[in-house]
Amino acid sequence: MKHFINAFKLYGVFSGRSTREEYWMFTLIYLIVYVVLSAIAFVLESDIFEIVLAILSFGVVVPSLSITARRLHDVGRSGWWQLSPYIGMIFMGVGAMQESSVLIFGGMALMIGLGILVLVFLVKPSDDDNQYGQKT
Repeated sequence: MKHFINAFKLYGVFSGRSTREEYWMFTLIYLIVYVVLSAIAFVLESDIFEIVLAILSFGVVVPSLSITARRLHDVGRSGWWQLSPYIGMIFMGVGAMQESSVLIFGGMALMIGLGILVLVFLVKPSDDDNQYGQKT
């Protein structure tokens, strides 16, 4: 739980490094909270829980982006890498507007491929000292 809280303490801090444990514990706790609240909302058919889910989702965007950037820094990559799968989404959108299945499927392949690449970066062990700071 301390990693989840720490991510909010470092809200909007895109410099420095975060360990693999910090990143994945934050992600796990967020996923558990989201699934539990989703299940409650589904079972109770409650609009209140859906509003809470929306607030939670919006509230975690910046901490999620910042901890991901710090995690990528920990393996010697730029934090901008986390946005790379969206390049494929742009191709998919253009393909949909142009009614081009080649662009749609090419964009989908690019999005999946870049997403897998970012995932590989996120699971790598920490690098030694690098341009983003000392190993923690």
